[in-house]
Formats: sequence, C-alpha cells, structure tokens
Amino acid sequence: MRVGVFGGTFNPVHIGHIRGAISVYESFDLDRVLFMPTGIPPHKKDDVAPAEYRYEMLLLSIDGLENFYVSRMEIDSNRVNYTIDTIKELKKEYRNDEMFFVVGTDAFFYLELWKDYKQLIDMVSFILMRRPEYNVSRIIAKYKNTIEFVNVENRFEGAAQEKHTYIYTPPAFDISSSMVRGKIKNGETIRYLVPEKVENFINEKGLYKI
Repeated sequence: MRVGVFGGTFNPVHIGHIRGAISVYESFDLDRVLFMPTGIPPHKKDDVAPAEYRYEMLLLSIDGLENFYVSRMEIDSNRVNYTIDTIKELKKEYRNDEMFFVVGTDAFFYLELWKDYKQLIDMVSFILMRRPEYNVSRIIAKYKNTIEFVNVENRFEGAAQEKHTYIYTPPAFDISSSMVRGKIKNGETIRYLVPEKVENFINEKGLYKI
C-alpha cells in the first residue's frame, strides 16, 4: 500500500488543503491519504483553535472522499508533537508500506530546525507541494548535500525512496489558513474558501472572531 501523510495545524482546513491532497492522491497513485492534525504545535501557539475542533473540521471536509482519513495520533498524545516521533509510530503501523510525508515549501525551507531532521530524511520520502510562483532553488541549494530532489510534472512512477524529495506543483489555490482567519475577524465571507460544512462549524462555534 502507498500512503500519503498530510501533517499540519489545519487552523482551519480549507479548500486548498483538500484539493491539494486530492491532486497528490491521484498523481502519486496513493492508496490512502492520512491527515495528521497536530495536537500541541511545537511552533504555532497563538490563535490556534482547540485540537478537537480542528479534528472535527477535517472530518467534515473529507466526508464522502473514499480512502481519505484523519488520524488522532498527535491529538491523543497530549504532548508537543514532532514529525520524527509521528513517523516512527506510523512506521510500526505501516511496516511494509510505502510512505510519503507531504509538506509545503514554507515549512520545508526550515527543515533543519525540525527535531532529528537528518534521521527523518532517512526514514521517509517527502512530497514538497510547491505553489506555481514559488522558486524552489533556495531549498534545493540549502539541502542538496543531504537530499535528492526529483521534479514530478504530472504522475509519479516508481517507488518511494528515502533521502528523496519529490517536488510537485498541484493546481493553484491561493488560499491560506491565515487568510481565512483574517476574513473571519474582519467580518468577511469565507464562502468557497472552506468546505460548506466547515464554514457552518466555524460559525456555530464562533471560531477565529477574536
């Protein structure tokens, strides 16, 4: 089985997250997509909705998507979450499976700040989701001595390899969680920026207004 793990705060999940995940699922011929919302983020601490709410919004956003799942692993750990620890646990569950960890360019640029990042590179293949306008040359130059970078144009063929990062540009959705939160604070509509069920949940719980 081929598994794609999407880690993040998802504060809140938006259409860009979901459409990006669908695109990766199709282009990398994945058998399963696993969203991994962090419980206690190691870096982001301000303006983060409760973990249970972020988990519920993810469940609402993937309703009806076959082979898409949301894990409670990091939420239920009740500790600061580091990717290396999560991947070690997932490797026990998916012992004989191919695994990709999907990450955005902004987060990946600071990979050297992640806990035990060199060990992490040895354990899992990365899919680097690139925005069309983002120049990845700085990232490649920064990690060229430790990571093999491979461009994936349309479809990925072959097997996942450790120490490899696959650069993939999904269809452009110029949306961010901070944009969504900003619109809510300003009293603006978030219609079509997040799934309708997520919009209803945010309104019901009164999230991100302060």
